[in-house]
Amino acid sequence: MAQQHDYIGELDRSLIDLVVRRSEAAAELASLCRRLGSPGVELARENAVLRLYHSALGRSGTSLALLLLGLGRPESRPAGEEKAHK
Repeated sequence: MAQQHDYIGELDRSLIDLVVRRSEAAAELASLCRRLGSPGVELARENAVLRLYHSALGRSGTSLALLLLGLGRPESRPAGEEKAHK
């Protein structure tokens, strides 16, 4: 049982790392779009992400996608929080 708990802990740390990387990449993309005069958020793209997560994980996937999309917005994260997981 302890081995399985350790494995789940490893998966959690990997997921956190991926979420942080995704959030940083999304924030960089939004910043680039704004510098180029485009909207920082593309609603069609966000809807596609919501559909992807919903099709893979159901209603909980939609909730997860909403959280991920929110974390990609720099204004939704306090300064310095993105590196706090390490």
